[in-house]
Amino acid sequence: MIACKRCGWVFFLLMAYSISSAHEGHQPLPTKGVQVDTDRGYITLSGQARDAIGLETADVSIGEVSSGLFAYAESVAPWNSKAFGSAQISGRITRLLVRPGDNVEKNQVVAELSSRELEVLQLEYNQAKKELALNKQLLEMTKPSAKAGAVPMQRLLDVENAYQQSENSLAIARIRAKTLGVDANTLEQSELLPIRHLVRSPIAGKVIHSDLSEGKFVDAFEHLFEIVNSDFTWVRLQILEKNLFNVSIGQKVTLEFADGRLRIEGAIDRLDAGLEPKSQVGWAWVSVSNPAVVPGLVGNAVIHTNSQNDRIAIPLRSVYSDGLQTYVFVEEASTRNSAEYKKRNVTIGSRRLSPKGSATSLVEVVQGDVYPGDRVVVKGGHELSSLFFLGVLKLSQQDRIRLGIETATATHRQIGNAIPLSASIMLPPENRSVASSQLAGTIQSHTLSPGKEVRAGELLMEIASPEFYTLQLDLLKTKLDADLSRQRAQRLKDSGSDAISRRVLLEVSSMADQLEGRAESLKRQLSSLGLNANEIESIVREKKIIDFLPIRAEIDGRLVSWVGTLGETVVANQSLVEIQNLNSIWIEAHLPTQLRDQISIESSGQASVLSNDIIQFPVRVVRVGPIVSETTRTQRIWLVPNLNPNLTQKQATIDHASLTQQIGILRDGMQLTVLIKTTDGPSALVVPSVAVLRDGLHSFVFVQRADDYVERRRVTVGRADGEFIEITSGVVAGEAVVSAGGRELQTAFASLR
Repeated sequence: MIACKRCGWVFFLLMAYSISSAHEGHQPLPTKGVQVDTDRGYITLSGQARDAIGLETADVSIGEVSSGLFAYAESVAPWNSKAFGSAQISGRITRLLVRPGDNVEKNQVVAELSSRELEVLQLEYNQAKKELALNKQLLEMTKPSAKAGAVPMQRLLDVENAYQQSENSLAIARIRAKTLGVDANTLEQSELLPIRHLVRSPIAGKVIHSDLSEGKFVDAFEHLFEIVNSDFTWVRLQILEKNLFNVSIGQKVTLEFADGRLRIEGAIDRLDAGLEPKSQVGWAWVSVSNPAVVPGLVGNAVIHTNSQNDRIAIPLRSVYSDGLQTYVFVEEASTRNSAEYKKRNVTIGSRRLSPKGSATSLVEVVQGDVYPGDRVVVKGGHELSSLFFLGVLKLSQQDRIRLGIETATATHRQIGNAIPLSASIMLPPENRSVASSQLAGTIQSHTLSPGKEVRAGELLMEIASPEFYTLQLDLLKTKLDADLSRQRAQRLKDSGSDAISRRVLLEVSSMADQLEGRAESLKRQLSSLGLNANEIESIVREKKIIDFLPIRAEIDGRLVSWVGTLGETVVANQSLVEIQNLNSIWIEAHLPTQLRDQISIESSGQASVLSNDIIQFPVRVVRVGPIVSETTRTQRIWLVPNLNPNLTQKQATIDHASLTQQIGILRDGMQLTVLIKTTDGPSALVVPSVAVLRDGLHSFVFVQRADDYVERRRVTVGRADGEFIEITSGVVAGEAVVSAGGRELQTAFASLR
């Protein structure tokens, strides 16, 4: 039957063509109608037939091709470009200097406040100054009298001790003022002038929110305003677990926002090291410097994976397939009255070339007889394809290479039983670390970015904490008092041994011992907070406190999650950042109770990633849980990647490198399928497991015959051990089955007519 007028017209022309003179060894070009040479793949059309089909052609191109991976995109403020501002002490706002929408510089004063705590500080400082001046005068008066014997030496020692205590008190007052953001020069001003605490911006940027108003009372470290710097923005891309294996740093990305009206080119510069536990997605990050891209936008992205330059590409519309072969129609000759087209087989890849300013999608040609400058049919090719029929499935050597066909012989061999289990990747306890502050405070600074690699001991962030300041001041004051008591005890010991001196010496020595013991306790407390020995000694030696509490990495690894913001108030022991080390992994599976006796320590098997079954590696059982879950009636077991013990040293080195590379791209929480071998079974006819395909409820294989024909045959399967599967019917021993490329053959088989 003729399906349409156009097809009918082509059919009519095919039956009534006329032949003109031959040219260049090809079939003679007709003046009208169609001529087909199926053996050589030539089609000749008259101008009338070409117009009836509506045939159009396009040029073969050359350029950079890449695979395209689509992802959702969201713009966010970089972790160091968003901050909260706060006051370090409680007080009342006396002056506002900025409003929402204003631009500010880093450390710019945005508000001033008065505080009772500052008034107390100024009073204590002035009293310490006066006391020091008084004790200095007393010391100058007492020294001559003591030398003349008119005043007991004990009196002189007491005055000297009082003078040194006054000096220590004044030094502590200056240091305490610094912790409250007050400069020492400010304390020297007249007692009648009030001291103001200056609230400063932690970063440069724009004020987007403020809770400030003149006269308002605020608490210490209360969030007062929010600042964002939009000089550059991060765009995070949501990557499905199955696509994470194809994404890497440096890949080009095309970003689209505002329904495609805003299009930006960029590159991936960061990758998250973990997966979100609920959604099982990972994140890739792109840094963008464009005023139009502000935090909060959502859009789409195309990640250009596997890029390569100077590759031949053809319009995707020009590619046709009969299931077994992929081909194009190349224009060999064209005149006003006739044209000739050649069917040429091509192998296309998954990579694309998208010319700027064009909506045409071009696909890479991996193999095929097409060249830049050729013209291929992009419209009317379906009508030309209908003139060629695929009646049988017969593979040439080129077809085998193109489809990646491999075969294996069905043979008898011993096959064991295996237990399939669902599993997931987890990390050993020593490969996971959570960083937190043991003291409450605000996040002053950090060096964090998604997926960043860190070393044990590396500084991650700094916390501004009043309790940390107090602890250091306590240490410094205690150490100064301890040194003063020890010096006084030594001078008493050197001055004489009368009864009063011995009693005072014992009291002063005992006080020195107590103060020194307290100082050592304070040092240990600071050490437990994360300070090293040199930092602690510098507090005492230089009489200078450390401004912020350092938070350091406990292990080598990569940053997985970060829940803070600059200037944000955190409570003691709040988890702030997680670090994971994937150099070694565990695999956790749940074993049904009735199968427990079939699994033991050192049982081996094969694991494959659920989202990408190409990634497979051997595993072995190393731990078995001691209890059975009351809800699932399963028992937990743990496995680790297993290196084949039968390999030679050279083979083991290669295998270990390959295994390490595969493990390096895994993530905590990824889902696996584990097949654990149990008992050995009797001999059976088997084929590789990958040779068996499924179509609904049925299993089948492709059998390669000696005459190059391929036959699709239904089979009945039995036992499987992960590597081989038993065939109980459908295949006989010695027959060759397709073990690689079977899915491509299934597509070709569906096209047979």
